[in-house]
Amino acid sequence: MSRWLRFAAAVAVVVLLVGTGCTKKNSAPDAPSIQGPASGRPADTLSYVLNSTDPDGDSVKFMMSWGDGASTQWSRATASGADYTLTHVYSESGTYYITAKAKDTKDAESALSDSFRVVTGSFPPNAPARPIGPTRCSTGIAYAWSTKAVHPLHDSVSIQFSWGNGIDSFGPMVASNAVYKAVRTYSLPGTYKIAARARDAKGLESPWSETLVVTVDTPQHAQPGSPHNLALAAQTDTTVRITWSAPADSGYKPLRYVVVFTETGTGTSDSVGSTDSLYFVHNPAYRTGRYQVTAVYASTRVASVEAPSTAPIMGTLISVPELSDTGVNAGYGWNRADGEAALHDMTNADTAKVVDFYVTDFAAGFAGPNYSIASPFLAPQDPGGSMIPQSSNWHLNRFAYLDSGATENDPLPRYLQSRYRDSTVLDSFPILIACNTEDGYFALVKASSIDLINGTADIETWFQLVPGLRLMEH
Repeated sequence: MSRWLRFAAAVAVVVLLVGTGCTKKNSAPDAPSIQGPASGRPADTLSYVLNSTDPDGDSVKFMMSWGDGASTQWSRATASGADYTLTHVYSESGTYYITAKAKDTKDAESALSDSFRVVTGSFPPNAPARPIGPTRCSTGIAYAWSTKAVHPLHDSVSIQFSWGNGIDSFGPMVASNAVYKAVRTYSLPGTYKIAARARDAKGLESPWSETLVVTVDTPQHAQPGSPHNLALAAQTDTTVRITWSAPADSGYKPLRYVVVFTETGTGTSDSVGSTDSLYFVHNPAYRTGRYQVTAVYASTRVASVEAPSTAPIMGTLISVPELSDTGVNAGYGWNRADGEAALHDMTNADTAKVVDFYVTDFAAGFAGPNYSIASPFLAPQDPGGSMIPQSSNWHLNRFAYLDSGATENDPLPRYLQSRYRDSTVLDSFPILIACNTEDGYFALVKASSIDLINGTADIETWFQLVPGLRLMEH
């Protein structure tokens, strides 16, 4: 081959290679995403937003299958990555699965989108949130409680309260998820469970909400001739010692005193014994309740105005942060005066006396996979407790699982050092855990879930205000 022919052949090969390298293959668009309502009524116009990105930046068209036998033609072209809206009306109630495809201007089609589930029909409101309001009240005084309910179709709702001694009529219509407030005045002392439910304009009703337990006391105005200064203490961990002062203003000494017990959650009051002493020991058989003392005279009886209770104080559901290297608001503690629960900053040594437990995965960060409830004295040595100061005031509290099959109203386990531990793993939900504090109080801890993404555990508790008493009926 001549030099010229060899040169021409080489040039041809280079041209061929360069031409081949410059040819770009067209890529299909990504499978579309679908956003829109997951529920609706028959005959409603439902709107859905589609979006697909083309790797080459080409404009895209969409085709939608509505799951009821209907589908669209290819839409007009829209820019890559731009939203495109399509609407549809379902004529009947049912469950439908929407899918979509995209194609670019060169007719390259995407894969089929993920199915989007749509349910049409009539929907009642969701159960309202547990009512919010005071948990300790006095008779004869008006108090307010509030709640809100979400309607799946965002319809307005009417809310009804059950007060434990009666049920209101449904209130006026309010927007979905709007706060509704109601007022109640209790005339008799006792323990009441408040709940709410919602109804929409079509008369569809929600289930009842979770209950809020409210303790109602009588204002402390002693009657002439009545026992006073009633106080409760633990005789044993399951028996109650009631003490009182004798009437100072009757002019006569009572013949005897009768002790009356009203079990929590009931309106039944029973005489549990009488005595001529200023104390009485009662075995409530693992029940909690209110105690009153009546002074018996020759021709009359005068009951105490005070009616102290052994019912535990329920705390609201709180998302407790995992310790996670900061300790800010990670400490959970009960007020010994009123039993109310609150979160405290564990980076402040001054809060050591008021923290009763914290949530931890015993590692830096909050990735888990397991969370535990732990005694506060462990926090300064916890791998996630780098910000927790050393202090001799951190409580040494202990924890024990309730027996399998136990409920929130069962008595807590008797304290045995072999059973109560420094920490317990939250390994199933909901889980019930008994707490015995360093200063001798019992409490019930209920963990309903953990959130490893945000590093929190949902906790609610019941605290027994009588030191040493482990009854938990509420």
